[in-house]
Amino acid sequence: MRSAVLAGAFAAGSVVIGAPSASANTWCDSSGHAAGGFPTVRCTSLSNGILTHGQREVYPYTYWDTTYYKSGGSTVNVRLGYIKQGVTTYSSYFNISSGQTVKKTWSKFGDHMCYGTTGVLNYSGGTFQTPVTGC
Repeated sequence: MRSAVLAGAFAAGSVVIGAPSASANTWCDSSGHAAGGFPTVRCTSLSNGILTHGQREVYPYTYWDTTYYKSGGSTVNVRLGYIKQGVTTYSSYFNISSGQTVKKTWSKFGDHMCYGTTGVLNYSGGTFQTPVTGC
């Protein structure tokens, strides 16, 4: 499912909700690095899961992925997003239960890899962020 174009360049992809897979990040170190320690993927450990944000380039597009793996607690209504150059872009709200993973992907035409971006999880109780990605 594709949604409307934002500022003529951003295209929102679909949100994937499911059980954790081999690619779901279930580990985050105290400095905000996921397994592998790549600067293009950063994470934040939360009391009930892990918020991960990464950027990648598949020419001629740059992609930003924000993923939340919920490891415990009750079902919550969340939205995922990212911050780039002070502008926050959010998905729609979705319910997520313990043991599920929610992933949202955005893309933009061109090389935007070295603009540091931050992953965001927002819910009625507040907002969590990852550290800024590098290139």
